[in-house]
Amino acid sequence: MTTRNVDARRLNVKGLLIAVGLPVVLVGALVATLLGTGAFSRENEGEDASLWLWTTPLGEIARVNGLTAATDVRLDITDAAGNAVQIEQTDSHLLLREIATGKVSAIDLSTLEVTGNAETAPGEGVRVALSDDGAFIIDQTQGLVNQVDPSTLSAIGDPLQFPAGLTGGAFDADGMLWVGVPREGTIVQIEPRDSGAKTAATEVVAQPRQELALTVLGDGVAVLNSTAKEMTTIRTDGRRAVTPVELAGPAETAVTSPGTIASVTVTDPPSIVTVDDEQTRSFAIGAGSSELLGASVEFHERIYVPDGASGLVWVYDLDGNELQRIEIDSGGGPVELYHTGDTLFANAVNTNAAVVVSADGVAALAPKNRDDILGGDAPPTEDDGGDEGDEEGDDESAPEVGPPGAVTNLDGTVGDGTINLSWDAAPNNGSALTKYVVEGAGQSWEIAPSQRVLEIGDLENGQGYTFTVTAHNAEGAGDTATSPTIAPSAEVPGAPSGVEATANPDGTVTVKWDEADGQGNDISGYQVEAIASGTQQVVGQANGTSFTVPVDTLTYGTGYTFQVTTLSGSAASAPSDISNSVTPFKAPDAPGELLAQSSGSAAGTIDVSWSQPANNGRDIQKYIVTAGSQTKEVTSGTTTSVSGFGANEQVSVSVVAVNEAGQSEPATTTSNTMSAPTVQISSHESLANQINLTLAIDDGGSSDPQCSVISDGVTQSTQSCPDVYAVTGLYASTSYSFQVKISNPAGSMTSQTYNASTSTINGQIYFGCEEGIENTYCNTPNADGGGANGVAVYNAPSGGSSLGYTHSGDRHKAYCWTTGTKITPRGTENGQQVDYHPGKDGTDKWIKIDYASNAYVPFAWLNIDGVGKNSTGDLPAC
Repeated sequence: MTTRNVDARRLNVKGLLIAVGLPVVLVGALVATLLGTGAFSRENEGEDASLWLWTTPLGEIARVNGLTAATDVRLDITDAAGNAVQIEQTDSHLLLREIATGKVSAIDLSTLEVTGNAETAPGEGVRVALSDDGAFIIDQTQGLVNQVDPSTLSAIGDPLQFPAGLTGGAFDADGMLWVGVPREGTIVQIEPRDSGAKTAATEVVAQPRQELALTVLGDGVAVLNSTAKEMTTIRTDGRRAVTPVELAGPAETAVTSPGTIASVTVTDPPSIVTVDDEQTRSFAIGAGSSELLGASVEFHERIYVPDGASGLVWVYDLDGNELQRIEIDSGGGPVELYHTGDTLFANAVNTNAAVVVSADGVAALAPKNRDDILGGDAPPTEDDGGDEGDEEGDDESAPEVGPPGAVTNLDGTVGDGTINLSWDAAPNNGSALTKYVVEGAGQSWEIAPSQRVLEIGDLENGQGYTFTVTAHNAEGAGDTATSPTIAPSAEVPGAPSGVEATANPDGTVTVKWDEADGQGNDISGYQVEAIASGTQQVVGQANGTSFTVPVDTLTYGTGYTFQVTTLSGSAASAPSDISNSVTPFKAPDAPGELLAQSSGSAAGTIDVSWSQPANNGRDIQKYIVTAGSQTKEVTSGTTTSVSGFGANEQVSVSVVAVNEAGQSEPATTTSNTMSAPTVQISSHESLANQINLTLAIDDGGSSDPQCSVISDGVTQSTQSCPDVYAVTGLYASTSYSFQVKISNPAGSMTSQTYNASTSTINGQIYFGCEEGIENTYCNTPNADGGGANGVAVYNAPSGGSSLGYTHSGDRHKAYCWTTGTKITPRGTENGQQVDYHPGKDGTDKWIKIDYASNAYVPFAWLNIDGVGKNSTGDLPAC
């Protein structure tokens, strides 16, 4: 079972990520504005407690106010993107540990000056802890706890030595440091003193070598024993409770939690287990199984569960009823919970999103990328790669989920009354291992799945013993493996000395030692064990005095120490003293999700992006991007652009990641640069005063091609190319010719001519002749004496010059209307009132018709088809 410890009070689960080689150079006036006294406090009980939150892709921290949920300062850390640093802070001090190099720096927050430095072993096996009462550097791999001066980082007193492979390391509210010692099954309370740290208390909480996770609570501590599936709580007043817990799969726990209730996230199947002394509850949650389902915390009688996969923080009451879903843009990365004072913070480290939660459960968005503050206008975020999976994680390639297989290479070495069993990991068959059960010599042991070495004592020399080992996962027990018969012996050789380890750039580790004294026994070889926090495994045997641990045997980026035992047949010496700590590393994995595409804004340019790969134990120093014959180095971020190519040129692109060990394998792809665009008018829709042209566009890879319509030879306005281009302001009943010109940075083209007409609108002249209305419009003869002259057609809407006559009943196409002289279709003839156009109102509208060029008649004498006598319908204005 995998248990990841999350320190919710720190600025990141495993320590805030900020710049490796942090340049701390600011003028004094800026320091006072930027930080102020106490800005970094984790323990500020005021309602306006603030925290600095990290954004991984930008390499930037932002200070978020817990009362207003407002970001008031952003600080861009030079060359920080992708580099991991652990940070601890109080009102006056800040400790930074560079994961890749192991360098620890102390910074005075009143001046932002570096006041001290210390060197530690590279990798994740060392952590720093800081409170108002003291500072510690905890070498979990070596088992060393060093008290240091928070300003100078100089040692205070002698370090405390514990068995290798510590876990945890956080302060409680009383200023006492707590660490777990899985090899002994204990947790230890350590008191910082002026003369050096002292062990204040040791509590036995488990059998040796079981998997322990330590959480410092608001009242006391809680220890999750994933092997035995139980939780031990020890309160400040000394009350102690051991409670069975339901763990169906891998668990996530926080290193610190603000409440008094311990909360455990079971990631597969997703559920929550809470423990309050003897009282325990378990309930399913709505989240899906995911590596991004993080450690939950209890905050004011609510359980908060960060879920990076769905971009949510799930909120439940203590009975398991869902109360709320707090949305947060996770960017496909983890969402992490921190607490200070009476405020809970949720931070999406892959994006600029954060949320502040008050004591009454009110959540407020707190964007980290405000630009109207000091340090604004930062570059946009980039997607960061996901975390590496662990050895015991779900194996997607497994054909079927089931109980584990049998362990292999089960054997043991012997000493005086002891047998040291070891074995290789059992196949987990798609479900993470939860424990090994070892039986023999009348005893039974439950061992953490990461521990594959068990020393069994109090045995009778010369008597043969056999042992069985059975692996377990959530699906049940696997096949049992049985050891050969092993007999302890008092005839053992001496232990080796001078054990030294060296991490090699090819991913191997070379372990060397001095030849041992056989004590009268023939030395047949040496056995080498690797020890890390929560793990102990035999990595091989050697005939000489050196051994190289093969590539991919150990976890890259994790600190290891080594012990060597001398072998004489099956007899073995006591283990040697542990070696120095080393962190295995090799070249990074190839970058993932490589995407190369033509730049949407620049001709001859390729935009390249990728996701950050596993760094395999050393920070990625740069990426080398090769496009065609050009090479470019990228030292920050995971995007770049390469230019200088021709239009529509196919370019081969490769990206390699570089760390201390060298270059990764390349990720490769191809892309074409932007080409000149093309456009054709494929169809149209006609309206009375508008034609909608449907365009078939190939933008050539441009993000914003520009189009303009040429209507009857006149170029209209230019705009971003639409799918449908609306040509407005047209006359009805009119034919038009169109072309569309499209352009992008790579070129332009004009479409073929396309002809289209607006909707035809017809009208009919009327002044009553058909109904026998006797009037001058009907009766006046032409000059030749025949027919009626009708009404005049003019070249202007106010009368102008007459172009001729149109008669009652004549039909015309109407183009548009305008205003002019008002005409009332009534008059007096021979002393009699005559209504020339019954139902027609007097009107100043004039209609342009198809009689001649610029021909107008009064609307008083024209009826538009299909509408009332006094309506122009869809006819547009001229």
